[in-house]
Amino acid sequence: MSNYMVSVDIDGFTFKVSVSIIAKEGTYYYIVKEPKCDTQCMDLRSKVIDFMRQRNVSIFDAIGEVLNDLSNKQLMESVIYYLLRDLRSYGPITVPLFDPNIEEVELNNWSYPITVVHRDFPGIRLVTNIRFNSEVEARDFIMGISRKGLPRSVSLMKPYLETILPEGHRFTGTIGEITIGPTFSIRKFPPQPLTLEELVLRGTLKPSAAAYLWLIAELKGFIMISGPMSSGKTTLLSALAGKLPTYSKIVTIEDTPEIRLPHPHWVRMFTRENEDEKSRISMFDLVKLAVRYRPDYIIVGEVRGEEVHALFQASALGHGMLTTFHASTPEELLIRLTNPPLNVNYGNLQLLSSVVFMTIRNGKRVINDIVEPVINNGSIEFRSVLTNSGDVDLKKSIKLRAFEKAYGIDINEELTKREQLLRNSSNTDYEIEELTISK
Repeated sequence: MSNYMVSVDIDGFTFKVSVSIIAKEGTYYYIVKEPKCDTQCMDLRSKVIDFMRQRNVSIFDAIGEVLNDLSNKQLMESVIYYLLRDLRSYGPITVPLFDPNIEEVELNNWSYPITVVHRDFPGIRLVTNIRFNSEVEARDFIMGISRKGLPRSVSLMKPYLETILPEGHRFTGTIGEITIGPTFSIRKFPPQPLTLEELVLRGTLKPSAAAYLWLIAELKGFIMISGPMSSGKTTLLSALAGKLPTYSKIVTIEDTPEIRLPHPHWVRMFTRENEDEKSRISMFDLVKLAVRYRPDYIIVGEVRGEEVHALFQASALGHGMLTTFHASTPEELLIRLTNPPLNVNYGNLQLLSSVVFMTIRNGKRVINDIVEPVINNGSIEFRSVLTNSGDVDLKKSIKLRAFEKAYGIDINEELTKREQLLRNSSNTDYEIEELTISK
């Protein structure tokens, strides 16, 4: 069992809310201990809301008028907390959304408690003590979310919603019709993306593997990060992208904004879903458009359709490429890429520099393998460049030797320099002499 405090900051007010994680009979529970709100608290909350509506004033003016003579500070704090929680934040799920340890918040059935995924328990859903009182309340909550996020509508004609909350979290929900009652899933993103150094410290990958991927990315290779859902693909993608040279021009293409970069020459592009085919903008459209921006690097959040062909064409033109894909093994990757609906030509697979496979092992997100495509008797094979310890074996890397010849650099020297910097991750305020690459 563990306990910690979550800071809930709403409109200048800060509340400390206790959270407990309990394991009982094989189930993990996430227990939120919000301030008590008795009958008097609820009555005062209702009076403030009525005053707001009758006088058409702000919540803060109403609080000042209704609670002006209230001497019980604890009661006042409880009233203000629930007013701000319900009117200015996210109601019953406010605490998990403010908890930096929570990665996902889910409602699968309104009559059951909310579940969450905790950073320290990846792949495990913790049952909370948060629940909606009725189907109507859950549906109204989702309708309210549609007004908080990016302009997206939800109705009986279109009973689902995909939007981005003001904090950058991805919200997907339904109001019924296509599900048994209201449902939603909120994928949270940390305020600051994890760096490559932090991933090494967390044990996601070894310093030699990080240095290998860093160098291939910088040398404009084509890296595909593959694995199941929530295995850390986008996290690694962002960490590698953060290592790209500051002078470079980068175009990112996503369905929803997840990637964040510190680069000054960064262009963000987003797809647009629309029932009208003429006004829909797909990944394929944006990849073709991105090439015209003459970027050094093109990053696609997730490839799953015809845009994969544009990616291989862009790679052949010399653009550095980073993307994610859903496949857990090299065999699965090959089958998915070369069969409908993707139908990638076997010859084009040689353009891939390396494929990173991620997984969740013993409660940790880790790199399971890194492979490179190799032609063998006219067919493509994916050969691992990792040792049993998770380090990169330079002798196995055909791509690094090709880069060494193409750019006239000492691969061993470059990898050693990067690996040393990553090992000394306690001092992150360093600078590395960026490679001069002819464009």
